Amino acid sequence: MKKKLATLALSSILLCSLGSPTLAAEKTPSASPAAEHTDTQLLPDSQLYYGEIKAILTGENGAVTGLHMDSDQSGEYIMKISDKTFWIDSGKQTPSSPTDLLVGEQIYIFHSSVSTRSMPPQSAAYAIVRNIPQDTGCAKYHRVEAAEEKEGQLQITTDNGGLFLYADKETTLSTYTGNSPVGLEEIKPGSYIMAWYDVVALSYPGQAHPQHIMLLDQTADFQPLTRSALVVLLHTAHGSPVVNYAMHYSDVDQSASYAEAIRWASSEHLIRGYSDGRVGPGDAVSREQMVVIFWRLAGSPMVTTDLDLSNYTDEGDISKFAQPALVWANQKGLLPAGNRLGPKDTVSLAEAEAMLLALGK
Repeated sequence: MKKKLATLALSSILLCSLGSPTLAAEKTPSASPAAEHTDTQLLPDSQLYYGEIKAILTGENGAVTGLHMDSDQSGEYIMKISDKTFWIDSGKQTPSSPTDLLVGEQIYIFHSSVSTRSMPPQSAAYAIVRNIPQDTGCAKYHRVEAAEEKEGQLQITTDNGGLFLYADKETTLSTYTGNSPVGLEEIKPGSYIMAWYDVVALSYPGQAHPQHIMLLDQTADFQPLTRSALVVLLHTAHGSPVVNYAMHYSDVDQSASYAEAIRWASSEHLIRGYSDGRVGPGDAVSREQMVVIFWRLAGSPMVTTDLDLSNYTDEGDISKFAQPALVWANQKGLLPAGNRLGPKDTVSLAEAEAMLLALGK
């Protein structure tokens, strides 16, 4: 029998409207040691948006590439759809399909915590949740940060340590691809899951017992963006040009799939090698590094106003070389909303794609 918790029962609609249950939990002070976290605030893995489909955007092949959404609470949004977006039928606890999407349909979207400041804002959609029953909780998207067996249960840490999910033998399991069987031992740090639960303890961390967990596929969309992946993205967006440019990086095999992209990016002075002769194709890209590359791609435009990024509390963490690029990006509405920029944070492919989309590339 599940451990009894001092809980506040919330309806499924209220839970989903709040977004992550962590938002509610963080408002409740706690003397628990788990509440003694550092002053550094990490961006959440995703944000939750609820709204109505205003328009369905499709590509040349008819595939859904974006949703123009509208919401009384959050306003209009463009949600970018890719082949890495998960489609979930919350009522059936199964994958869904975009083929029968309708304008006017009400859906939940778990999307990147990074949105452009364009009008309307644009963001990469991670999971689309449809068919949400009125009498049970909607499926919620989480990244597993830790998984530890405790007293016959699997304690799953999510939401930057702000939520514990407790799964046991009563928790049913499935996979997005339909592979079976699946056991609790397959839920590991770095996994992405959809979890169905109705009750959250308003403590810090919050606590809940999922009735069902769906283990999602691991995709490159959720991995740290590398220098080679970023230049491949930009190279492809510009038509994959072939250039006559000599490069002699010690860590780039001329036959590598990304070699031509690095050659092009080097010829355009988007990236530069290190002093030891490497270019670091597998190195993770920080937010400020990514913005600098986009700024160079735009022609390194001069910043016409004072270097002011004081709306961000971590302005002092910005490297000097990146300041003009970040001011430019701020003026373009490309930087994260909120008061934390995270210039040294690693970024995802989805964030780079959202920035590319916002720039109309």
